[in-house]
Amino acid sequence: MLGGKWGLNVIVPIVGFDTTPDIDNGTGVGVVLVGPFLQWDPIMGANGPKFMHRVEFQMLLPVGKYDEDEAINPGSNFFSFNPYWAGTYFITPQLTASTRVHDLWNDENDDPFSPLGYDDTQAGQAVHANFTLAYEFIPKKLRAGLNGYYLKQISDTEADGVKVGNREQVLGIGPGGMWSFSQDSHLFFNAYFETETKYRPEGERFILRYVHHF
Repeated sequence: MLGGKWGLNVIVPIVGFDTTPDIDNGTGVGVVLVGPFLQWDPIMGANGPKFMHRVEFQMLLPVGKYDEDEAINPGSNFFSFNPYWAGTYFITPQLTASTRVHDLWNDENDDPFSPLGYDDTQAGQAVHANFTLAYEFIPKKLRAGLNGYYLKQISDTEADGVKVGNREQVLGIGPGGMWSFSQDSHLFFNAYFETETKYRPEGERFILRYVHHF
């Protein structure tokens, strides 16, 4: 369709909490992601690929574990639509610039955390993006560079139909890298230092992730 190939992402996370004091709903299925996508073949140049991109229509389903009497839950109890476009441009065969841009829309939660006293709440719409500038230092082994993310809430959060709170914003940026053990096994490291933050906590994030393709 449209010259691309269709596929489907499905992610079923198991999420656990153990807070002190006890304000969580324990361990259970989290927000289930279902994302039909359309992937186009790379646009090729004289020395290899020049550009590749895809679109995905992510849906976040409220089927996870949820209790309105608990402040922290594995599930969300509301549907979200989070489509994105992602693209990678090969500046040179070794140097790439990538981005993924989302538009997040959230439906109502008709059973919000009960001590708040609301019948329903609805988180505001937001745009958010990831970005990476990476260089291949060791062919087929090591890529490293700069990575980051940006989120900006563009509509107000509502409670019982009334606008409440303020619009969130954050920019996180830092170094990242990928070590490839083989074509199917990769170890990722990402560090993010947050700034330009509004109406949300600010901090640092360090992520170590291993991916194997079966």
